[in-house]
Amino acid sequence: MGIFSEQVVINRDIEGVESYVMPTSATDVVTISGSMLGGSLHSLDKNNKVPSMTAAMLDKGTIDKDKYKISDILESVGAELHFSNTLYHTHFTGFCLKNDLDTVVTLLAEQVRKPSFSSDELSILKTRIIGNLERNKEDTKKLALIGLLRNIFPQSHPNYRETIESSIDLIGKVSTQDLLSFHAKQYGLGSLKIVAAGDLAPESFNNLIAKAFGGWAHKKSEIPRIKEKALKTKGATKEINVPDKTSSDLYLGQAIGIDRDHKDYYALMMGVYVLGGNFSARLMQSVRDKQGLTYSIGSSISGVSFGADGYWSTWGTFAPDILKKGKKATMEQIQLWFKNGITEEELSAKKNTIAGSFKVSLDSTSGLSGKILSNAEQNRTVSYLDKYPEIIKKISLLEVNSAIKKYIDPKNMFAISAGTVA
Repeated sequence: MGIFSEQVVINRDIEGVESYVMPTSATDVVTISGSMLGGSLHSLDKNNKVPSMTAAMLDKGTIDKDKYKISDILESVGAELHFSNTLYHTHFTGFCLKNDLDTVVTLLAEQVRKPSFSSDELSILKTRIIGNLERNKEDTKKLALIGLLRNIFPQSHPNYRETIESSIDLIGKVSTQDLLSFHAKQYGLGSLKIVAAGDLAPESFNNLIAKAFGGWAHKKSEIPRIKEKALKTKGATKEINVPDKTSSDLYLGQAIGIDRDHKDYYALMMGVYVLGGNFSARLMQSVRDKQGLTYSIGSSISGVSFGADGYWSTWGTFAPDILKKGKKATMEQIQLWFKNGITEEELSAKKNTIAGSFKVSLDSTSGLSGKILSNAEQNRTVSYLDKYPEIIKKISLLEVNSAIKKYIDPKNMFAISAGTVA
C-alpha cells in the first residue's frame, strides 16, 4: 500500500464519469484536473485544428454568460479555470478555495456543456493564433522539430506534424459550425475523468459533480487505433534556412518502435536520461561545459503514449559558424554512449534524481491532481503511482545498456538543422 492507494477515493456511481478525490493537509485550497476524449485525433474531417479550437473557445462565453461575466465570477472568488487540448484529450484545470468549490464546478460544467461559440470571439482567437504561428516561422527549434517528425513518421501517425504554413491554413478555415459539430459529436459523458486534491470531502465533491454534470448526454469515444508505424529511414541530413538568425537549432533523432507500456521503455528512458536528461547529463557536461559549443543541449524520448511508437531525439543550439563542429561533438558523445553504455554510478545518480523529482511534484495539490489524472487516462490503477519509485529503483545496468544497443542506431539517425546557413 502507499499514499495513493490509501488516500485516493474513486467513484464511478455516475455513469460515464470517474472521479478521483484525494484529501490532503492543504488548508482551504482545492485543485481540479479533468479530461475527456476529444483531442486532435478525434477531428471529424481533415481539419485537425477543430478540436483544439473548440477547447480554446470554452472560456470565451456560454449560452448564458459572456467571457466578461465568467471572468468576473472567477475573479470575485480568486479562482481559475483553464482549458487545453492534446492529441487525445480535452483537458481542464481549476484552482479555488474550499468554500467556492460549488461555484467553480458549476461554472466548469456550464462552460463545457453550453459554450456559445461566438463568431466574433472565434475571429479574434483565429487572428491571435495565426499571429503566433507566423512568429513560429522564425523559431528555429520548432522548425527543426517539425522537420524531424515529418521525416520519421507517416502523415497518418500521431507523431507527424504539419508545416506551419499548413497549420495557418487549417486554422483560417475553422468555422463556428465546425465547432458546434465537433462539440455535439464528442463532448459528453462516457470518458469524463475528474480529479480533485486538497481540502475537501469525497462525498461532498461527488455530489457537486452529480449536480453539475447529471443528465449530460453520453458519447461513445475511444483512442483512435494507430494504422501505421514509423517510417524505416536511413541516416540523412537536411537544412532549413532561416535568414538573419544568430543561432541554429539541430535535431538528431530516430523512431524507437516501442510505446510507454513496453517492457524495455523504462530502461531505454533511463539510458537517454543519462545522455541528456538534465544539466548533469553527459551532453551538457561535455558539449556545453567542457567544449563551450552550446548553451543548451539535451536528449529525450517522446510520443510514446496511448500505444504510439515513439522516438528519441537529441537537440542543441549552436552558432551558425560552429554548427558542424557542434554536430560532430554531439555525435561523438552519442557514439561513445552507444558503444560503452552507461556506468553504475551514472545509473544510481539518475535514479535518485528521477525519484526525487517525482516526490517534489507531489508537494502541491496541482502536482497530485495532475499525476492522478495522467495515470487514470492511461487506464492504470492508482497503485501504479505508489509503485513508480520502485520501478525506477529496480532498473538494472544490464537492462539499460541492452536497451540502448537494441533501440538506438547512431548510423541511421536523421539530422535536421534550422537557422541561417553559414
